[in-house]
Amino acid sequence: MKHLLIVNGLEAPLLRQFGCDCDRCTDPAPQANTSVSLISLNGTGETTHHVLFDVGAAVTDSLSRLPYLAGRSARLDWVALTHWHPDHVNDLNRLIVSYHLNRIRRDEEPTPVPLWCRSGTAGWLQAEHSYEWHNFLQPHVSGENHPPGTVLPPLPVNLPGVTITPVTVSHFGADRCAQDKTQICYSCAAFVIETGASKTVLLWDIDTENEWLVDPQTPEQETAVTLLSNADYLFVDTAFWKIPEKRMTHPGFHNVQRYARALTPQETLLVHLSGHPDGRGNPGWGWPNDRWQAEAQMVWAQRKLPGLVCVPAVGDVFEIG
Repeated sequence: MKHLLIVNGLEAPLLRQFGCDCDRCTDPAPQANTSVSLISLNGTGETTHHVLFDVGAAVTDSLSRLPYLAGRSARLDWVALTHWHPDHVNDLNRLIVSYHLNRIRRDEEPTPVPLWCRSGTAGWLQAEHSYEWHNFLQPHVSGENHPPGTVLPPLPVNLPGVTITPVTVSHFGADRCAQDKTQICYSCAAFVIETGASKTVLLWDIDTENEWLVDPQTPEQETAVTLLSNADYLFVDTAFWKIPEKRMTHPGFHNVQRYARALTPQETLLVHLSGHPDGRGNPGWGWPNDRWQAEAQMVWAQRKLPGLVCVPAVGDVFEIG
């Protein structure tokens, strides 16, 4: 069996911003919110399993272009959510309902799609996506509120040779209880995908306060850092270029450098890109992906950071097992 990781999107929440004339917003290349798919193929190249990580705006369009999911090859075995923010769940209705209807048209049994999320995210989904939650999904909720830097039990995906382990992270814009927004409810997770051949880390969305990534303070955090370290691929949230002066809901390139030096991946892939927080006229503002990659690679070489750095493109395929 072969396992592929495919990039469905790498954009920050607003994609092209209405009324913005920067190079990023006027770039005609396909854009979608940050998402990847884990697709498994049998010996004849038939798609046998599909785990989708996040389903924000335009992700369904990206999936529809994949030859591995075309026509009767389309399948959705699991959805795994980093958290509940709109840019990670916006396309949930469109994807789940259309998949359900197409199974009916093909005289196939339209069974609910298993979905994994943390308890805090489950509260928001039940409030804001009640229709999908109760009619089309089979929820698997983590059932805990452990703080950032905790390794959670692996997802029960029943995929031989593959382990998907969630790790709690801090993303303060999302760490609010749906029932009482004044209460902290840790809602976010990173994911570690391990096969017999490789390790991939999906480290989005996080805020700038995840210092345990570079300086773990507890045995639990040390265990989490060990699991996240030495990956073949580290996909990491990179929302802006400047060094922040205060706590930010997303890390900038300064934070990414520190995470890469601490976690020592073979390849760091910048996702959740924007540059708009840097402000017009400043480095990062309006940079398209090729500019982000060129600037990052210059810094990587100058500072002798571990491994390679790049910006993936929608549709890029990584063979991970």
